Amino acid sequence: MLMTKGGTAVEKGLYWNPMDGRRVTMREDGILPGDGNQNYMNISPAGLLFIAPLFGMMYVIFLPLLGIGVFLVSWLVPLIGTLAEAAITGVKVCGRINGRSSFFNWNPTRAYFHGFHKKGKGAGRGSVLPSNTKKGGR
Repeated sequence: MLMTKGGTAVEKGLYWNPMDGRRVTMREDGILPGDGNQNYMNISPAGLLFIAPLFGMMYVIFLPLLGIGVFLVSWLVPLIGTLAEAAITGVKVCGRINGRSSFFNWNPTRAYFHGFHKKGKGAGRGSVLPSNTKKGGR
């Protein structure tokens, strides 16, 4: 099958434009309609009768798949996004109760290997024990 650009001189025969489905029958030698951007395929009538039902069958097969895809994109994706926003808002709202955080001063950017620092008690590594206490807990 030979592709011929529009506006060129061709022999007689059946020419088909696969982009828009237009069929041009040249009863004698002449010039194809259109400009150089349109491509025509020289095809026999029997070949066109074989190709046309195949295109129709592909349309019938893939149309439901396209419909399902459009449904998923237009309805389910925004629904999932809305539910995710509601969940995030719920966590933010429930995260603060009576002005205090419900996460118990936990901060994901800090490491608490030795527990929390106790202010004013001298707890922690290297702290000095008061003189009136004995070592060993006796």
